[in-house]
Amino acid sequence: MLQATENPHPLWTLPSFWLHGAGLSASTWDRFTGPLNRAVIPDLPGHGAAPHVHPARVGHFADILQAKVPKGCVLIGHSLGGMVALELAARVPDRVKALILIETVPTVRTSRLWIICTGIAMKCLHCVPPRFFGWLSAFGQTEETARHLKHQLSRHTRRSINAALEAASHYDARPILHRINAPTLVVIGQKNRATHGGARLIAQTIPGARLVSLPGGHMLHTDNPAQLRRAIDTFLKDAVPLS
Repeated sequence: MLQATENPHPLWTLPSFWLHGAGLSASTWDRFTGPLNRAVIPDLPGHGAAPHVHPARVGHFADILQAKVPKGCVLIGHSLGGMVALELAARVPDRVKALILIETVPTVRTSRLWIICTGIAMKCLHCVPPRFFGWLSAFGQTEETARHLKHQLSRHTRRSINAALEAASHYDARPILHRINAPTLVVIGQKNRATHGGARLIAQTIPGARLVSLPGGHMLHTDNPAQLRRAIDTFLKDAVPLS
């Protein structure tokens, strides 16, 4: 968990807006946001307590969440939440003090394998319960990440998981990346090569963006929370100096 220090830190003095990944919920950020009294941690539509939106599209998610983005905030997104963060950073640049993207790609449309696997997964959802996907997603993960995925995914329905996959598969942020002007940190997990190309494209396109690679996989906030926290701290202390 983040610990307060004698020196002011942007996450204690600025509002922050945390967007979780597909199949998760706002509670996935608990260890990071517990002591932050200015943190806003919404559920994405169709996740947690948030109602569904039809059709499930990243743009529609952003429509719903846009009014909740605090002015001058640190905007943080993981995976699908990172896609929504990209959309919001382009739409309301005046509200975003800094942008942090964790295991985020601008689009999955360039990955034929991802499209095929997503199609198979969406068809399988008609036959098996969500807890099966929790078990499958947990395979090969660290003990903590496996436990977290099983817990988070078990709370979903076929409809909510299908909607999350649908939203990710239809999104393409490449045309809007040039409109993002906030200081940006892009973080990738070394074990999940599937995100590396897209993450590098984001870092190369957004002016001045930084790319950091950390040990771990797609679930960096449970695989390697300590190093992810340090990467965020280091970036913010440099990119968002406090007067």
